[in-house]
Amino acid sequence: MRLRYDVTVLGGVTLGEIEVTSMLDRAGYRIEIRTRPYRAAQLVGAAEQSGKVEGRWGRSGPEPRLYAANGSWRGRAYVSEMHYPRGVPTIRRQEPSNEDREAIPPELIRGTVDSLSGVAGMLRKVAETESCDGSTAIYDGRRRSVAVMTSSARVQVSDQGPLNGRGLSCGFTVRTIAGFRHDDDREAAMQPLKGSVLIALREGGEFPLPLRFEVETRWFGTVAVQLAGPPAEAQR
Repeated sequence: MRLRYDVTVLGGVTLGEIEVTSMLDRAGYRIEIRTRPYRAAQLVGAAEQSGKVEGRWGRSGPEPRLYAANGSWRGRAYVSEMHYPRGVPTIRRQEPSNEDREAIPPELIRGTVDSLSGVAGMLRKVAETESCDGSTAIYDGRRRSVAVMTSSARVQVSDQGPLNGRGLSCGFTVRTIAGFRHDDDREAAMQPLKGSVLIALREGGEFPLPLRFEVETRWFGTVAVQLAGPPAEAQR
């Protein structure tokens, strides 16, 4: 399935678009994401970024097998690749290295997943329980974070064409707890970022679809990520 989202600052300035290609079923999941910034975002250093993950479902949630991300920020390119032998997140490639960051204790890395697997796990929980309450330990090879989600309300979705019908509104916070840069303002870096997501519930065992995110960012304030059209079949 292929989805496209428009990214705007609350107030109307368009920052870019996000394209997501996903496969989620009862056996496992695969997600690819590509972010394309427009001029307003490029002016502060944003550039195209991409990420992908594939994994399966374990007893306690998603179990990623491979995760990769690359892009650049303010002219500085980065690449991250991780694999998960025996379920342990292990860095395969990291550019630049983490020399400018505080080391993360191994006990904080065990049991974590990447952010894309965290989203996949949330959607699976919504599909099974119509609730998104829970927390996820996230590690992307550089930072260790905690995401906490709470169900806000059941809603009726309209103006979404084939996705009209029942929906679920959820709130979330994401807080970084380790992996800070040595020159970070620790107090500011630990401040949680808050957001919300509107999810279309689907019948017949289909996984739900996120319709709209609103999330605080450190660079652009609150950003809205809105589904730009109906889902399309992914090219094989």
